Amino acid sequence: MKGFVLGSGIATGLPTWNDGSEAALRARTRDPKLPRREGAALALSADGVRYSILEAPFHLPSTLSRDPRFAPVAGSRAVPIDSLLLTSGDLDASAGALALRSGLSIRIASPLALRSELLDHDAAFTSLEPLWTGLPWDRPFPLDRDEALEARLFPLPGPVPDHLRECSASAGRARCGVRITDRRSGTRLVWAPRITRYDSATLAELRAADIRFVDGTCYSEEEGRRIRPGVRCATELGHGPIDGREGSLAWLAGMGGRSIYVHLSATNPICDASSKEATLVAQAGIEIAGDGLEFEQ
Repeated sequence: MKGFVLGSGIATGLPTWNDGSEAALRARTRDPKLPRREGAALALSADGVRYSILEAPFHLPSTLSRDPRFAPVAGSRAVPIDSLLLTSGDLDASAGALALRSGLSIRIASPLALRSELLDHDAAFTSLEPLWTGLPWDRPFPLDRDEALEARLFPLPGPVPDHLRECSASAGRARCGVRITDRRSGTRLVWAPRITRYDSATLAELRAADIRFVDGTCYSEEEGRRIRPGVRCATELGHGPIDGREGSLAWLAGMGGRSIYVHLSATNPICDASSKEATLVAQAGIEIAGDGLEFEQ
């Protein structure tokens, strides 16, 4: 299994277009200690030629257009992408799929509930219906056309996405993580950039993985409020913090294999490689994803 991180930040990226914070200003000036980040997404491949994409942040199409690995065959629109997998009904994780609807060779997949919620309550997504397969929990399906990579979806608790808040009380149950197994080597990867709490089922999935990409949105529960009073805290936004007795760092430290934080907010101090928080994470044996991070398992 080969892969690389297409984006490591929250979907609006770092810096966002209207962010004048110190972190954003440093990212704008190309500070090597605080790099720019695009919205969280992962590319996976069994052969290093054809890829499947996990997540569809707003700027996924422009990200793909700049990478020669996704260039279409000359004179055609045939791109080397087999599947696009959506794991959340939040617009920042799914809206990028709308710009890919002309790529008719790309299969879109998600949990059944996520597909139903978006098609039933957001008219923009109806254009994707012919390409979109809804999948039940924990049923294996091939991620790539050669069926070397097997994917299974598992449920994750989370809040109702903001754009569905007034029309669907069940949309929060459509969030998922993804378990991907290389059928040739047995290597297992878990992608879970949105985890509200580390319950026993979620921890079992993470512990069984050889490499896991885990929610790193916020370092602390209240960090957003310290910058802008009145905003929702980390868990209210659907993201368990890194720090604290029940934080993700306490759960991940000591797990076998590789643990990598992804989906980082500009408020998170670990975005700054020179921060004491980034040092604590590294000392615990946890990696911090950056855009372009490559791996082979």
